[in-house]
This record gives sequence, C-alpha cells and structure tokens, in this order.
Amino acid sequence: MSAIRPRVQTKLADGPAAIVVLGDLLVCAVLLLASIGVIGAEPTTRAEETAAWQSAGKLYLGWLVVGAASFAVLRMPKALLAHVSTMLLSPMALFVLLLSSGSG
Repeated sequence: MSAIRPRVQTKLADGPAAIVVLGDLLVCAVLLLASIGVIGAEPTTRAEETAAWQSAGKLYLGWLVVGAASFAVLRMPKALLAHVSTMLLSPMALFVLLLSSGSG
C-alpha cells in the first residue's frame, strides 16, 4: 500500500501545473486574437494596429511577470516552471508555425 501513495501524491501535485499551462495557452490565444482584431474592434489604421499590438504586449508581459512572481511567492516550483516555459515557448512555436506555413 505504501508504494502506491507517492505515485498518487505526485499525480495530485502535477494538477496545478497542468491548469497553469492550459490557462497560459488560453491567455496567449486571446491576446493574439485581440491584437489582430478578431476579438474586439478591428484596427483599421496603422496607428490602431500598433496600439493593439502594444496593449497586447503589455498584457502579455504583465501576465508573465505577475504569474511568475505569484508562483515563486507561493513556492510552487512546478507551476512556476510550467508558466514561464509556456509563456516563452508558445509565441516562438506560433512564429515557427507561421513561417513554415508561409513558405509552402
């Protein structure tokens, strides 16, 4: 019976990290859609487009910093690592995806 306990405890400890990853992916998707005008008002001028990208960038950096600080203060290292890696890797993956689809 004691051999089963650590495995169950490990699975329960990974729950917050999985929720963090899903939440971060959702936030990244919403910010991308908002910056290109799918959500909210569609930018019609270059100035509106620049303002939309800048506000999405500020929200992105704010989410990254506040999330990292929160998980560090709460001493949740797996959630902290999941948050930072998801927030840094998802834009890179999207960029690579867009480059690979545009070249074909």
